[in-house]
Amino acid sequence: MTGTGAAPTPVHGVPPTVAAVVLTHRRPHLAGDVVRSLLEVEGVPPERVVVVVNGPGGLDDPVLESAVTMVRLPVNVGPAGGFGAGMREAFRDPSVRWAYMCEDDVGLFSLPVPRLAGVVARAESMDAAGPPPVGAVVAYGRRFVGRGAHTVNVVPRPGAAGELSPVDVAGWGATLLSRAVIDAGVLPDPDWFFGLEDFDFFCRVRAAGFRLLVDGVAARAVAEQQTTSGRDRAHRERRPTDGDESWRAYYHARNSILLARRHGRPSWHLWHLAYSARHLQGAHGWAERRAIVHGLWDGALGRTGERPGYQRSVGELPGTPDRTDSVDPTRA
Repeated sequence: MTGTGAAPTPVHGVPPTVAAVVLTHRRPHLAGDVVRSLLEVEGVPPERVVVVVNGPGGLDDPVLESAVTMVRLPVNVGPAGGFGAGMREAFRDPSVRWAYMCEDDVGLFSLPVPRLAGVVARAESMDAAGPPPVGAVVAYGRRFVGRGAHTVNVVPRPGAAGELSPVDVAGWGATLLSRAVIDAGVLPDPDWFFGLEDFDFFCRVRAAGFRLLVDGVAARAVAEQQTTSGRDRAHRERRPTDGDESWRAYYHARNSILLARRHGRPSWHLWHLAYSARHLQGAHGWAERRAIVHGLWDGALGRTGERPGYQRSVGELPGTPDRTDSVDPTRA
């Protein structure tokens, strides 16, 4: 969200029909940076910013917390349950048509800023052009390539209508979500807890008759950061990399089986076993190998939800700058 290079000129052109949702778990500084960017750069009014705190944590500044709407969940319900709670809160106001769904670490990617007002304008123009309706515009998206649940990153060339191109699935990242999706009864499945819960949600968005589009401008800006090495470079100074968190492998192995059952074909299971064998060979250690095997076992048994022993313990790295400069909501 904050991007790189010179500080952008603040823009206050976000329509009053737009709200923003930030989901955080154990990352107060990173989440604080995202909220500050929404207020100071994107021009979202503080009363339109919803911060969902999954269990422990919050923001790094109590003044900032007092300026926005804080939704504190008593336990960590994962990104599936957390984003679901944020969607319900944001769209509780009937005047809100779009919600900008942000992960707490999305500011580590070099997304163009400011971008929200422009994305909203392009999404509304595409939506008005005719059916099917626009369900969501993602900052970076992926496409299934016929090998089970395996996907590749989509980086559209310049020139698409509205710089918006269709994709199959995406990570949450910084996603503009239409109210029509929630009105149609499509919400993240809390049973998935973590890992591919975003893929499942976006598959169901498309199955409900909505278009899932990627913002080509954003996708090109962060294309290098969507590789494994690029993602690690973006993360390593502020949070553990994916490879440092072996517990992630459990949910990916388990939920890939759930994804195949819900959205795929029997051949997807064979592909998943083949990819799992490769992941076992390339695992960072026994903890990750154990997580993969446990995930495969629980997926075969249909187990869902959070599993003891596979949770985040460190959200941010020691030495994260103490950003406690307050936001004046009258200037946001």
